[in-house]
Amino acid sequence: MGPELRALRESIIAWAAGFDARSLAPRDAAVVVRLCAQIEAAAASIKALAAARTAEGCAWQELGFRSAAEQLADQAGMSPSSARRALETGRRLADQPEVAAAAMAGELSLEQADAVSDGVAADPSKVAELIDKAKRSSMPELNDEVAKVKAANCDLEARRGAIHAKRSLRRRTDRDGAFQAHLYGLPEQGTVMVRVVDQIRRRLTMKRREAGTTGEKLEALDYDALMQLFGIALGHESGELTMQDLVQIGLFPQIDRLTPMSADAGRSDKRVKKLAGKPAQVMIRVDLATLLRGVAVDGELCEIAGYGPVPVSVVADLIASDNPFIIGILTRGRQLTGVYHHGRRPNAYERSALDFMYPDCAVEGCSAKAGLQYDHRIDFAHSHITAFDLLDRLCPFHHGKKTRDRWALVEGRGKRAFVPPGDARHPGAARARRTASVTSPSRSP
Repeated sequence: MGPELRALRESIIAWAAGFDARSLAPRDAAVVVRLCAQIEAAAASIKALAAARTAEGCAWQELGFRSAAEQLADQAGMSPSSARRALETGRRLADQPEVAAAAMAGELSLEQADAVSDGVAADPSKVAELIDKAKRSSMPELNDEVAKVKAANCDLEARRGAIHAKRSLRRRTDRDGAFQAHLYGLPEQGTVMVRVVDQIRRRLTMKRREAGTTGEKLEALDYDALMQLFGIALGHESGELTMQDLVQIGLFPQIDRLTPMSADAGRSDKRVKKLAGKPAQVMIRVDLATLLRGVAVDGELCEIAGYGPVPVSVVADLIASDNPFIIGILTRGRQLTGVYHHGRRPNAYERSALDFMYPDCAVEGCSAKAGLQYDHRIDFAHSHITAFDLLDRLCPFHHGKKTRDRWALVEGRGKRAFVPPGDARHPGAARARRTASVTSPSRSP
């Protein structure tokens, strides 16, 4: 085995030495990317399996390393955390021949193999389903599916306790000198943070729009919103926003209740809230039977949309809070049975149902969640109706591609393929085939 691998290594290195990307046409370069990705996936899986086998011995101790992961990090030029994940993946793959075979065939990257093997470890019966999901979905979509598989096979309350025990805020400075932070904690607490940042960002965007400053990315605006909040908390009132801005958009309600307000100030507050737009909402999705029983059984839904499964107790607490930003979707399996709202207009029901069905972009392989737009499958200018069955949610990129280039989702419901006009699956082609079959004259035998 050693001589064969060495010969293969020398062959690849020799080929790489003569490689010149500038000599390739873009289409040919794309082929090279795909082939190299398959080679890399196969090699990474072999490396993970071999590293796991190496860890079974004591060579890392004799060589002076603190752990097998540290030895792998040194050998492969990996970060310690990446080395630990690779070792864990290699150990799982050793007991999961179907996942290992797909990975070594170049069908799964090491990141995909890590996610799939994690799900299969929780439920071995899901192996074929998860491998298929990995091949046709984005990594965020695959991770969401694995989270559901793991949630269905564990005690959610115990998992919630473990997450809370591991809660953390990690800070570091990267090699560009930029500050970075990573939060780890409970999803329901994350939704609170997102809701607050979203409201401040909307107010900040409104002020910048009035000042003629537009075009900044959502992530940059969210960062600025946090900095405004921190500045106000420290008593700095010289920024773009003030404490009064935050009170006006509904934050710090305890101050709002204690501060007398004139009729003119009340009208001004309403205008500010209207201009700032709809605040972020927290959508909970739960089977009615689960909510009444107090615990979810296999196949039942109980989750915070965009964050994954949670214990029923979390959903019950959110509903009982009478929070106006909570939307509850009641289901039976995946079938919609009702919408739970606090003080929403009737025309919000349809939007809530779509938000339930599409927590992210409807395009298969796209995991975008921010800025989703409601899209009419049949142009409203032609249909003049807005019906639930004729609506989807698309991210701005895919919505623009549909509008400009006539790409479209294939017929159906939920996540599905997004195809160009010439594709046989394009709904325009499907409608044309149906029309032709109806209008073509029948032929006698």
